[in-house]
Amino acid sequence: MFEDYKKAILDFYRIKKENHRLSLNLEAPRRDRLRAECAKVFLRKNSKVDRDFIRSVFDPTNEYEDQMRSIERFDLDRFRALVSFLTIEGRDIRDDRLVKLLAWLIDFPPYNEWRELSEEELKFIFEEAAKKPEDEEIAEPIISKPTSDIKVSDNVSTTQPPQIVIVGEPTGGSNGEDVIRTEQPKGPKFVPRFYPRYITISCIVLLFIGTTSFAVWERRTKIRMPEPEEKFMYWDEDHYEPVKGGKQNAGAPIIPLNENTLRQQQKITLPDTLTSYSIGKVWYKGHGKDHEFFTASGPYPQDLQRVLKPLTNTILTKYTSNYRYILTRLVWFICAAFFISLCGYGASKLEKEVKPAVKEPDTEEEETTALLGNELQATGA
Repeated sequence: MFEDYKKAILDFYRIKKENHRLSLNLEAPRRDRLRAECAKVFLRKNSKVDRDFIRSVFDPTNEYEDQMRSIERFDLDRFRALVSFLTIEGRDIRDDRLVKLLAWLIDFPPYNEWRELSEEELKFIFEEAAKKPEDEEIAEPIISKPTSDIKVSDNVSTTQPPQIVIVGEPTGGSNGEDVIRTEQPKGPKFVPRFYPRYITISCIVLLFIGTTSFAVWERRTKIRMPEPEEKFMYWDEDHYEPVKGGKQNAGAPIIPLNENTLRQQQKITLPDTLTSYSIGKVWYKGHGKDHEFFTASGPYPQDLQRVLKPLTNTILTKYTSNYRYILTRLVWFICAAFFISLCGYGASKLEKEVKPAVKEPDTEEEETTALLGNELQATGA
């Protein structure tokens, strides 16, 4: 039964072609022209039944939300069998969906309706297809509109893109009116320069490296081991510095070199980092609100007459605050994360122009032309 339907569609197509009731896309079919014709007809026939039919042919897996996009992304090679069916005598087609698509393009009844038609109704359909247009002119749907057909309104400023007016073929042959559709010229296509996933990973890595580097820098040590001729040392702000005998900075007492003291004695520049675990490991010098903390016991480096005292819980609670340190570093971390996020957001807005891929030469028309030429030569012979 479906074989009879295919034969009826092909006869209907040839009758319309002989009477010039088809668009150029269908009179000289090629793969790209068939896809363009599908897009053009879908703009005219877009009821729910038509949308469901287009989805079943071009997007059976529901990959696209827009049917027009599914038509634009459809593989041209899948039209090859339909082109052969229309141009080569006796060539059959196995894909039933392409047969139904052809019926949809040339306004032939669907298969379910065709089976219910009587002989008189079928005869009437073919007679209507055989009528030649009298007062109507079939405009060829342009795949690539020449620049001479581009009309720019006088009211449009030069900074706005011109509007392209494309005149289509008659709407179904019912009233002979032309379909006028306004399109904007396609500009360059831009895509994000960096993928969002890579930007997110880069921001996280950058934040981690920056935080770690800051923590290491904050706790860095400045200890320099003495040279053989250096037998003395003096206090340099927060640590002991080895020096040769007789050379010292003004105001800094010089004492004999002691490597254990040189290594261990340092001033704690961040007292808020101290916790209860520091009791027994930290010593302090204090008077009033002026308290300084050191990593080893012994005399006060800047006044050797005074002795450092071991840290107590009272001093720790009164003059240090670990929560203040954590809060300060948390604020710094949030600021750094905000700054890096802004950089990532700026990187996500960067775009690059994508040049269209070079289209391979379509040999379908050349093959058809060569085949027709051979047939003409054989007929002439």
